[in-house]
Amino acid sequence: MKHLSAFLGVLLLASAAHGQGARLGSNAIQARTIYHSDHTRTESVRNPETHELTETTYDVNNVVISRHIYLLNDAGQVMQGNIYDGAGNQIARSQSWFDEFGRVKESRLMNPQGETFQQTLYEYGPDGKAKKPKVINYNVKTPTMRPAVVDFTGTTAPAGGTPPTGRAAGSAATAPPAAEEKPKRSFFGRLFGKKEKKQ
Repeated sequence: MKHLSAFLGVLLLASAAHGQGARLGSNAIQARTIYHSDHTRTESVRNPETHELTETTYDVNNVVISRHIYLLNDAGQVMQGNIYDGAGNQIARSQSWFDEFGRVKESRLMNPQGETFQQTLYEYGPDGKAKKPKVINYNVKTPTMRPAVVDFTGTTAPAGGTPPTGRAAGSAATAPPAAEEKPKRSFFGRLFGKKEKKQ
C-alpha cells in the first residue's frame, strides 16, 4: 500500500510539474513517454482542445497497470482527475487547489468512497521557489493497482451467467474432485521415520 501511495504521489507530482511547464496556448497535442527504473513506462498525452491529460502506465510485458485522466486549467495545470486500474475500474480520484499566484498549494488523493488517503501540501519560499512538499498519508482504505486481465480462452461467463459457447451454465461437465494430498513429512521424519507401505 505504501508503494502504491508513493507511486500515485509521484505521478501526481510529475503531472503537476509537467503542467506548469506547458501552457495550453498551443493547439498541438503533446505526447511523451517516461521510462521508470522498475522497467515500467508511462505514456502521457496532453490535449489542449479538451483540456485533458491522459497518462497510461505499462509493465514490462506491455500490460496496462494504471490509467490517469486529468482535467487541466487554462495554465495547463492538473485540477482534478480519475485514476483507473489496469482493468478499467476507477480506484481513486485526485483534486488540486491553487494559491493567488496560480501555484499548486494542495493536492488530495481519494478512494472511491471519497475518503482522502493522501494529502500533499506545497509551500514556497520568499523567492518563489518551491520547498519540499509535505505528504500526509491517512489510515483509510487505499486502492490497489492490478494489471488488465485478458481472457484468451473466452470461457469467462458474462453477467447473464451463460458462457460464450452457448451452453447453459449447468450443462457443462464438472471436473472430478481433486485427490487429497497427504501432508508432507519433515526432513527428519523422512530420515528416521518408518517407511510407508504401498497399497
